[in-house]
Amino acid sequence: MHRRALVVAAVAVAVAAGCSSGNTGTVTGGIIPCAALGYSGEPHYAAGTVTVLEGQVHWRSTGPGTSEEVLPTTVVVGEQVGVDASYDFVLGPGDYVLRARFPPPAITVPSGSMIEPWVSVTVHTGQTTHIDIPNMCK
Repeated sequence: MHRRALVVAAVAVAVAAGCSSGNTGTVTGGIIPCAALGYSGEPHYAAGTVTVLEGQVHWRSTGPGTSEEVLPTTVVVGEQVGVDASYDFVLGPGDYVLRARFPPPAITVPSGSMIEPWVSVTVHTGQTTHIDIPNMCK
């Protein structure tokens, strides 16, 4: 009986964590560094914080012929990644925006500024999607 109770407890923990539902997909990738020219010797991925937002990007008009993006506001999860490191998120099916936040190269903008590139992704059950957050500094 004791062994059965441990198995039941383990299954309950897995269900609570969403592990046994099988209704998830995986998103992996990295943050492409902010570099307009692309110097040799640069790291493949930049260090920074990646935040997963639930939903889609919408565009709001700011005047005739101009608009700005409006990112979703519901935060699902975040992860700090190091230089040349990848993120790895297990998410339910649906639309998400991955937003990175990291400091720019010191020679390009004043200190204290942060760069916040983003990319949209749709997660499908049982699939792994590799998508990098692009260099939006070009």
